[in-house]
Amino acid sequence: MSVHRFITQAGGRCGAIFALLAVSATAAFGGSIPIGTFESARGGFYNVSESGPPALYTPPDPIFSDNPSLQLSFTPANFTQFVVETSGTTSFDLQYKSGQMVVPMVAKSVANDPSLLGWELSGLSLHLAGSYNLNAPFAGGQAKVSMAGQYTVQVTQLDWQPASVPGTYSSPFTVTPDSIIATVGPQTGPVQGNWTGDVAVSWAALKSSLGILPGQHITGATVQFTTDIGAASIFGSARTSVMNFNVNASIAPVAVPEPPTVILAGLGAAAALGHGYRRRKFRRNAGAGTEIDSDETGANALTA
Repeated sequence: MSVHRFITQAGGRCGAIFALLAVSATAAFGGSIPIGTFESARGGFYNVSESGPPALYTPPDPIFSDNPSLQLSFTPANFTQFVVETSGTTSFDLQYKSGQMVVPMVAKSVANDPSLLGWELSGLSLHLAGSYNLNAPFAGGQAKVSMAGQYTVQVTQLDWQPASVPGTYSSPFTVTPDSIIATVGPQTGPVQGNWTGDVAVSWAALKSSLGILPGQHITGATVQFTTDIGAASIFGSARTSVMNFNVNASIAPVAVPEPPTVILAGLGAAAALGHGYRRRKFRRNAGAGTEIDSDETGANALTA
């Protein structure tokens, strides 16, 4: 039994067909299925939807949490429909599915709090998980599964105001133990296990990529996430499924800014300049014999 990245003999017809599995699971999405809005006092996910029909991530509704971050969890029990399975026991069989989630998120401003402006989005992580099962009991049998996730982030609000930030941000989404798992017969038993995919979005890299200044606060963004799974086999069987998908949006408080030190320093410099000007004016007038108001003269004399 061997489990590895699938390699076929050069020029083999079966190898060419299996190679299609890596690209076949990218589909166009026509319709949209509304999932709902989930929010707390600090922020939430608004008008969440998935591609369809049919629905793959739902039903039922995901679980929403606001402790310690904004979280939306699609639980494993709901993913019996997000499965691809082949039974190529007599001929080649290829199956695949794609699903896309659109998750707009917003952090809220705060009113009537002298110390807090509101909340900002300060980070994002995405988690995808599933299982696989491969079986190629006969000589010449082959089985293969592929799992992939792709995402983009578009910023929609800055400092609690709608913003037209051009472009989107994305970074690699890593699947472990591998995005493609394969086996070649004869096997003594099935090859099975779990797979996971994760990404932790660098908020600093996102800001830099989209030209957002360090002092600006991201308060609205939309995540578009696509899941692709596929299975193929000949003289064997292959199965993979999605069991869990989580969105975790970190939020942080934004305090009311104190008067900057540079402004205070500027006021102090202006006062010093004004004081020096008054002293010079007093001395010039005194040298010229000009009559000076007694209050002003006394004040300048004390500060000289």
